[in-house]
Amino acid sequence: MRLDMAKVLVERPRPPSRVPRGRDGRKFRDMSEAAFLPMKAGYRDLKSLNENLRPLERYLSRQVNRPWDMVYREMCAVIDGRSAVQRHILEHLRQYVAIRTSVVDGELIDPGNRFFGPGPIWQSLYVHPRTGLLRRNSQDESWRRRYRERQQIAERERANRWRELSPSRQLHRLDGQWFIVEIAALPPAPATVWDTVRRRRITQGTSKTGRAMEQRYAQQLFGRSGVYAASKRQLASREMRDYGLLGSA
Repeated sequence: MRLDMAKVLVERPRPPSRVPRGRDGRKFRDMSEAAFLPMKAGYRDLKSLNENLRPLERYLSRQVNRPWDMVYREMCAVIDGRSAVQRHILEHLRQYVAIRTSVVDGELIDPGNRFFGPGPIWQSLYVHPRTGLLRRNSQDESWRRRYRERQQIAERERANRWRELSPSRQLHRLDGQWFIVEIAALPPAPATVWDTVRRRRITQGTSKTGRAMEQRYAQQLFGRSGVYAASKRQLASREMRDYGLLGSA
């Protein structure tokens, strides 16, 4: 492990403050309930940790098939456990390595603790209970692979539910039947329109929460926000055959 690993992991620029510029901290401190706050209060957010743990993850992945005791000893020689900040790095180890493992009925499990019972190993690395070597979890899947699989499943489900023909026309499966739906832009509030897919009157909403809910719902139904189903018509058998939907009916 590189000698400056603790500095690489911990000494990272903190996230920018979310307090808008020009805010006067003096007015904030002059409030009776905030009179005891320090001089910097009101100008920026409280400090928070911003560790960069990717180097630690890469280092651990390169130590596969080495004795865990030796790997941990090398880490402790560089990371000072007497420092509260650096000791926090060692606490992140369980995020990547299942240190305490055991074999039950021929299956490798994590015994857990007094709050969580035994269960499968979810970390990408584990310490073998018999040899003490750091091994790679063959059952682990990277988040990128899981993300691609979820995207593929979502695409298949969407193809069975609706398909887009053009920016203004879509095919929707409603109550087991396929319809061709005309898509139009949703007028600004307070105007209301009848949505033929949702079968109710809708509006953009006058509040921020209402607009966000409408945009999220439209995104799920039509693949984009700010639109609604102006009209719909059930497809004939010939049209379903032309669109390749006979097997999906």
